[in-house]
Amino acid sequence: MKFKIFLSSILFIGIIKCPGQTVLDTDGLNNLNNVYLYSLKEYCASLGSSKTKIVYVKRENFIGDSWPKKINNFEIQYLTDDEYKKVIEENRGNITLVGISPLEFRRDNFYVAIIPFSATYQKKIVHLANGGGLTVNFQYDNEKKGLVFKSKKWSGI
Repeated sequence: MKFKIFLSSILFIGIIKCPGQTVLDTDGLNNLNNVYLYSLKEYCASLGSSKTKIVYVKRENFIGDSWPKKINNFEIQYLTDDEYKKVIEENRGNITLVGISPLEFRRDNFYVAIIPFSATYQKKIVHLANGGGLTVNFQYDNEKKGLVFKSKKWSGI
């Protein structure tokens, strides 16, 4: 009997400590468990912290007010169109502005693209240049009734 209790306890502890995939939502507004924020965290995890200290993110309508201001030792600043010029000027005329695409579905694959733009300001116009980005793939899990992380891939234009 004691052996059965011991074995059951070990199995229970193993189940608790097993890492499981988190079901992610598509509602970005004030939901910290969503595909957009997950994708931004994957982008930040890929950055070299020796060069970059601040990540400037283009504020979209699906970015919530409770999104973190710090990810992996990077300060995160969410910028509106009106704020680009000021921040670019404060950073000697050039910043990397990160765009987050809406959730897309193609070939049985859900994905969010994280696109770093080189942003400059000249002649009262913000110019954005891009050479590729990070695609974060998700798949629908029938058991969990939601999206889970599948893979990520950097690609260029």
